[in-house]
Amino acid sequence: MNFYKNHYGMIISSVVAYFISLLMATCAIFVDHLTFSIPLLVKNWGTAFLVISVSGMVFPLTNWSFALGRRLGLKPETLPHVLLENFIATMVFNTTATLVLAGVNIYGNPAIEAAVAAGAAPSVTAIYIGTLLHDWPVMFVISFIAAFFVTKLAIHVAQTTVGGPLITKRSPQNAVNH
Repeated sequence: MNFYKNHYGMIISSVVAYFISLLMATCAIFVDHLTFSIPLLVKNWGTAFLVISVSGMVFPLTNWSFALGRRLGLKPETLPHVLLENFIATMVFNTTATLVLAGVNIYGNPAIEAAVAAGAAPSVTAIYIGTLLHDWPVMFVISFIAAFFVTKLAIHVAQTTVGGPLITKRSPQNAVNH
């Protein structure tokens, strides 16, 4: 529950989860050539939001990125460090959300089950694995690029809402290698 350590972390995590989950939910519909509908968008967005929020709570992504950045000799707030932060967060968020979104859209889908039953498609699991292999890289690139803008927005929202410095004594930027 790393992001509960301060108000900034909570606000930033929430804003990132809102926007990245909406983006991934929308992309999942179009990348998989599903028929767009508001109920499907809401189902995918809710699923992606839940998965990204829980992933953000369970995995200490900021701590991991700053620890790895220190090991690699990267200075915080430089382009290489920002790329590393976005890479680690996108890797976790994209992987977990893609795994779940593909499952939600494939398992229990009457059209896919009918195609499998008619012999026009392999097993549902084979379709799921194929979808993962197709969707993961596409979603990763889209999420990685969007993360730059969403993170800037999230930091702005957090600073506007809470005020004061973003970096505190307890921030990962100030941790020391052991």
